[in-house]
Amino acid sequence: MLNTVHSDLLYDNFGRPVNSLRIQLNAICNFHCIFCHMEGTERSMQYMTPEEIENVVEVAARHGVNKIKFTGGEPLLREDILEIVRRTRKHITGNISLTTNGVELPKLAEGLKEAGLDRVNISLHAIDEYNFHFITDTKKNFLPVVKEGIEAAKESDLGPIKINFVLMKNINENQVDGMIKFCAENNCILQLIEFEANVEKEHSEEYIKYHVPLEPVENRIKQKAESVEHNPLHNRERYTVNTEYGKVKIEFVKPMRNVDFCKHCTRLRVTADGKFKTCLLRENDYFEIKDVLGDNEEIDKMYREAVRARVPYWR
Repeated sequence: MLNTVHSDLLYDNFGRPVNSLRIQLNAICNFHCIFCHMEGTERSMQYMTPEEIENVVEVAARHGVNKIKFTGGEPLLREDILEIVRRTRKHITGNISLTTNGVELPKLAEGLKEAGLDRVNISLHAIDEYNFHFITDTKKNFLPVVKEGIEAAKESDLGPIKINFVLMKNINENQVDGMIKFCAENNCILQLIEFEANVEKEHSEEYIKYHVPLEPVENRIKQKAESVEHNPLHNRERYTVNTEYGKVKIEFVKPMRNVDFCKHCTRLRVTADGKFKTCLLRENDYFEIKDVLGDNEEIDKMYREAVRARVPYWR
């Protein structure tokens, strides 16, 4: 039986509250990044309508969820993205954010802010055109457009802006200092992300080829830091470093074999095609809600079951 406290906040059987949703809006993208896990789903043209997304958000909000992260694929490829944000804002007074590759931000940033979006995470995994093009695997090199997107987000006050940077062996691991400089100059938080895999894929050729442990980088940053704080989600360390280009915050996302990371996980995932998903790294943890969208009582029932089924991946 689930514990409930004020605001009907639900806890899983490991005492972890669920106060945030990570909603995948689509499973397509105009990039083909070599490490993309597509939020643990396959590429697909199926997705929920704005009304269906609002149904899910409304139910979750009743149970104390007050933080929403929209992801994809590339969520800004949805023509109804502003409507989705507006419908979500009706039920959420807390933070609503979105992860994007930044290509569509020059034309959408202002509208997103007006619709109720608080801030953005922008994926930028290399600052030179050669590696950026290699990582994103696109016909056109979009690096200048992404930088325009960052400027548009700044001008529209979609901040604090986080720059997502997945560290990869022999590709971009020598660009950390360059990214620190870039983020200091652009008043962005640098989020260094560990290349991850589940247990079954931990010894795969791809994982061995690209994985770089973050600890050596973190130890170097820690020595320079003037202060440290913790993001409650996954208890991530965030260091403030004073550079010649200005102060910059650097956050470390270290999911691999990290018991503390899972211990502090407070989110439930929603897939684009209408399923609750308890964990990125699990493959058989789906709770189908597509057929009951529009029936909030049934969504509530499935939501409770999904929260109950949450189990820390690394224990």
